[in-house]
Amino acid sequence: METKEKEKEKSSAPRILDVGAGTGLFSSIVLTKFPQAKIVLMDMTEKMLDIARDRFKGNENITYLCKDMTNIDEETSKTFENQFDYIISGLAIHHLTSHEKKYIYGKCQGWLKEGGLFINCDQVISPDPILEAKSIELWHDKIRESGIGEEAIDMLKERMKLDKCDTIQLQLEMFKEVGFKHAEILYKYLVFCVFYAY
Repeated sequence: METKEKEKEKSSAPRILDVGAGTGLFSSIVLTKFPQAKIVLMDMTEKMLDIARDRFKGNENITYLCKDMTNIDEETSKTFENQFDYIISGLAIHHLTSHEKKYIYGKCQGWLKEGGLFINCDQVISPDPILEAKSIELWHDKIRESGIGEEAIDMLKERMKLDKCDTIQLQLEMFKEVGFKHAEILYKYLVFCVFYAY
């Protein structure tokens, strides 16, 4: 009976950690599926979390944590162990070095409950430089088609110089190395990819 109750709670009100949550956009989408979810938004920038607080004003199931995902203190890490049904991240982890990616993937593996799911929607790089250049070119063309001007695209190109994208294969290997039993991609389009790992 207790197991059934726990399963019912997970299905209706899962515990979720949003890593590199920013303004809470990804979590706002998740809440359309799980309106009773208990979500922790973790981001290193207080200003981003302030915007998230405005977004979720009145929702007492949302908590906020200003932490650098690449340097989690031991107390927080221990508190999070085996606590989450889902851990999500959107367009954040590609800013990290390969070493830092593996670090946060390892932390997430330890923070998930048994059978928990990690989902990372992020940017990746192709191992083939020619295909990578073509993907970026097509992406910029799609942006132009949406009506965004060249000035904004130039700013995007400058920001991309700070990205530290890794290949799909390397990151799938990282998932296995840190202890995930299963890891795969759910979706890939140009430079964007959705990873999931159990």
